[in-house]
Amino acid sequence: SRGLGDVYKRQVLQYFFFYVGLANTTGVKASIIEGVNVFVAVLVASLLFQQEKLTGKKIVGCLIGFAGVVIVNLGGSMDMGFRLTGEGFIFLSTVAYAFSSVFLKRYSKDENPVLLSGYQFITGGIIMCVIGLLMGGKVHGFAAASTGMLVYLAVVSAVAYSLWGILLKYNPVGKVTMFAFSIPVFGVIMSGIFLGESVFSMKNIIAL
Repeated sequence: SRGLGDVYKRQVLQYFFFYVGLANTTGVKASIIEGVNVFVAVLVASLLFQQEKLTGKKIVGCLIGFAGVVIVNLGGSMDMGFRLTGEGFIFLSTVAYAFSSVFLKRYSKDENPVLLSGYQFITGGIIMCVIGLLMGGKVHGFAAASTGMLVYLAVVSAVAYSLWGILLKYNPVGKVTMFAFSIPVFGVIMSGIFLGESVFSMKNIIAL
């Protein structure tokens, strides 16, 4: 259906922009910028689809959150440390993700959210594999560790997104997406632990 097609397209765009952007920026910046999807989802659900009301508290929350995104990107000048294919693509992925949440809320009224998530992962995965192959991409070097990581990422995405769809079916978008604010916090901590990035600067702490 047209509705399912909307969800599929948003997922393809989300993952395309996210993984290309992630390859061109740091884990810390990516995690914090990803938090913007909460604000965009609230604005889209309120202003475009009228699924809920846009209150003063939500507006203040959006402004404070966006200030954090600006702070983490501050350098010698406002545009220092910013690349379209890096931080720019990460932001575009958050926009696609926000629309995906709104569409899931909209179409899960008539569809099973778990099946809806499964359909979009299968369809989106096939589309992205085709695009990757056409652009000369190859997958090689499989080992026990890398295979285990691939399975882990697949399980995390499938379980998390299925639960996300169930929550959106029975709750307002704003109330569900606010829990995504914990993603930047865990993302920054894990970037410091696993990637060895310098995360505990005053700027990053203020941004979080």
